[in-house]
Amino acid sequence: MLFKIYAGLSGGFGGAKYIETLEFESRDDAEQYAYDCAVECYESYEGSHGLRTFDEIMEEEDVEEDEAIDIYNEEMEDWLEYFAVEVIEDEDGNDITPEPDDE
Repeated sequence: MLFKIYAGLSGGFGGAKYIETLEFESRDDAEQYAYDCAVECYESYEGSHGLRTFDEIMEEEDVEEDEAIDIYNEEMEDWLEYFAVEVIEDEDGNDITPEPDDE
């Protein structure tokens, strides 16, 4: 199945944006890839724009590694925005998938 992948960060970062169209065996696989893209986006901004690094959390919160990991993951999840849209084709094979805002 063909899916359009959208990923990004919420808030002032503008939300999920189109990444690419790829073939996946299932919707779950497509959504996992979209999630991975969103995590990659988060990691590219961490340490700036208010997105704390693992080390910053340990220092600012004065917590041990295990707790810092939990805090980091929770903060990251709050920012992630991602989804996959299955491509719809007409009888000629043209992509007629509505844009996410149109759904």
